[in-house]
This record gives sequence, C-alpha cells and structure tokens, in this order.
Amino acid sequence: MFSLDIRSVTKLQLFLFTVYFSQARVVDNECEGVLVGNIVHEKEKLLDVDNSPYQLAIDYDTNTLFFSFTSSKEGKSFESGYLNLKTKEFHTIDDIDGGFANAVDAMSHTIYLGAGDGVYKFNLDSKKTEYLNISNHNIWQLFYKNNLYYTTYPDELVYIYKDGKIERVPELKDTRAMLIVIDNNNNIYFSNSSGLYVHDHEVKSISTIVEYNIESLTIDTVGKIYFCTDEDIYRLVDSNKVEKIASLKQIFGLAVEKDGSLIVGLYNSIIRIKPTDKQCTVNEI
Repeated sequence: MFSLDIRSVTKLQLFLFTVYFSQARVVDNECEGVLVGNIVHEKEKLLDVDNSPYQLAIDYDTNTLFFSFTSSKEGKSFESGYLNLKTKEFHTIDDIDGGFANAVDAMSHTIYLGAGDGVYKFNLDSKKTEYLNISNHNIWQLFYKNNLYYTTYPDELVYIYKDGKIERVPELKDTRAMLIVIDNNNNIYFSNSSGLYVHDHEVKSISTIVEYNIESLTIDTVGKIYFCTDEDIYRLVDSNKVEKIASLKQIFGLAVEKDGSLIVGLYNSIIRIKPTDKQCTVNEI
C-alpha cells in the first residue's frame, strides 16, 4: 500500500504530488474545442437551419427543443419549429404565421408559442396549435413560471396572464424589457437595448448587472441563469456577479439541458456544447 511521509518531502514535491492526484481529466495543452472554464467541450451539430435560430425553449419531458427562425419562404418573416434533441428529428409548425416566441410549462408540459397576433398552445402529439385569444399583442418573448409572462414589440412591455386575465407586471411597469426570466427567489432578470438588470424581490429595487447587448436570456432546471451576447456565453454565479463561460461567433439563442450541456443557436445551425474528459492546462510550474 502506498504511503507518504510528509515530513520528508520538500514543498515543491508536495505541490507536484497534490497537482498530480487532483487531475481528474487528461491535460490538453493544445486546447482544441470550446472552453467552458478550463474544461474542453466539443461541438455537436444538431441541425442546419435557414437563418438565426432564436428564442430557444426545451420541453424536458419529451427532450424537445422549440425555437423560431427567420423564414426563407415567400411571404413569411419568421417560423416556429421543434427538434428532438435525441433523434435530431426536425419539424416546422406551419399553422401559425410569424411564430417568434416559445415557452414550456414544465409541470403541465404545456407548450406556448408567441406570434404577431398573440399566444398559441401547441400539442406535440397531434401537431396542432390552438389560439388562446388572451391578447392580440405582437409577442417578442414568452416565459413560464407559475404563470405565463410575455414581452411585446416594439413597445417592450412585460405582461402576465394570471387568473384568466392579462395585466402589466407591476415590478416592471416603469421600465422597458425584451427578455425576462425569474429565479427561485422571485427576482426578475430582464434585458433591453441598454443591458441586463434585476428587480430584487426583497428590496423592491432594480439594479444593473451588465451593459451588454443581450441576445438570449435563459434559466436551467436548478435555477441558474445564463445569457449570451452575439459572441460570448455567461452565467450568473450569484445575484449580480457574472462569469464568462464560453466564446463563439454569431450566437442568437441559448438553452441548457438537464445535464448542463449548452444548446446554442448560431447563424445557420443549432449545436450542442458538451464536456469532454480533457482539461485545458499549460504544464508549467
């Protein structure tokens, strides 16, 4: 059995011993791939898509990704589609015009779609949509937590559908917002053309997190918040501290799978960023 008399080693030897036995991954000094922290991640292409997949939302029960994209069809501006993240089977949702926003109620497994004339429900089994007739707003983003929230374009207002009626979200009635998520403490994170902000549920005030142009804002299954610009992906490590975790080019949308893999909408594709067993570390003492 291996034993070590710690009194007989130098500080340098002890350091080398600690580094050697703490390595759980293979050291890769070339660092090829996407780095998340210092872990090498590989890119897996899931789908080639016409243009700019945006507003990504995952139905974790069926492992299905819903998203919108710029349409190449004559007379259409945007389309809604969905992708099975396991089989890579892709379909468009053709019976709504200008589908742009997507959200999933994880408890009831209800899928909501937003378009230029309001909100729809989508049945994945029958492949049919149902117009909810709750609003005729031009929907920019949908988000679900206990109730359905949506933002509008071009006025950038935030509404909640609750108890059968639509009303403005009172915490954000004096500000603009295009993207929102709500964390486990009911803090409301939102972005507009000026940056990313948070309305603190406890102190009832709004503070600035970053002054970036945000492309996508999302939350994972355990309540961690992620967002991206067109080149970088970030994670919030507490209520207002930001950590950059990856860099890519032409990012339009972002979602997070149950295992923490990132689903990213690029200009003309959707990819999965998943960890490998390689760690990007320069072997220098």
